[in-house]
Amino acid sequence: MTCYCFLNGNVLPANEASVSITDLGLLRGYGIFDYLRTYYGIPFRLQDYLERFRASANDLRLPLKYSDSQITSIVDDLLKKSGITGDAGIRLLLTGGNSPDSMSIAEPNFAVIIEYLPPTPKEQYENGVKLITYPFKRVFPLSKTTNYIAAIKMQPEVKAQKAFDLLYVFNNEVLEVTRNNFFLIKGDSLITAKDGVLEGVTRKVILELTKEHFNLEVRKVHSNELNAADETFLSGSAKKIIPVVQVDEKIYGSGKPGAGTRKIMQLFDEYVEEVCGKKAIVG
Repeated sequence: MTCYCFLNGNVLPANEASVSITDLGLLRGYGIFDYLRTYYGIPFRLQDYLERFRASANDLRLPLKYSDSQITSIVDDLLKKSGITGDAGIRLLLTGGNSPDSMSIAEPNFAVIIEYLPPTPKEQYENGVKLITYPFKRVFPLSKTTNYIAAIKMQPEVKAQKAFDLLYVFNNEVLEVTRNNFFLIKGDSLITAKDGVLEGVTRKVILELTKEHFNLEVRKVHSNELNAADETFLSGSAKKIIPVVQVDEKIYGSGKPGAGTRKIMQLFDEYVEEVCGKKAIVG
């Protein structure tokens, strides 16, 4: 199986693609990306990801010369060429370009990369996972930048504590997981941070699907609410929805995924089947 990418107008095997050592993405960590996946071979909510990718590019002043329709065609062509059996990850990447002085933005390098999507262990959905809190807030939370220094630096500690990931809590405010959004359930309320977090597409879908089932509270979340919550879970493009049954020393309920989280997981799976599964059958 060969995964292909599109790089600055050329299509080639992903493991053969390269950019200059003077690229600002390498020299200064200046770049953006976005990541989505397919279900039944069909890109999920691609337009939402393109809108976020373009907003990130505008925020970091990176010109993106490709239109949404052009990128959509590139994605479709790469999926066909890669021929991945099962679902795939799709990564959009835009860097600061080959800077002449290591500080100025140049002509950006633009890539679309098709990636093998490793399956999430079934037991994480069935049994839930543990998070550990970490005092951090991303500099540009609304933009999906390539800067994951804090998350990567702390991976040894995550593994040492047998956790799934970090939960960022900054100035007593609950924010997000390193690569995922975070939700709390308290009674009939579904709560998630409003500011200082990436506006995830899976998060957006969850809010759409649950408005008739929960009292939605998109607001500042105080750190003491972690102990008061009945259930918590994380959401993201690759992982969908994973129950969180422990944060630091706090164990939720019986230590197993709660009814509210399971209901939201069901709603999400039914939605995916509706928007992608039926399209795959028709196609």
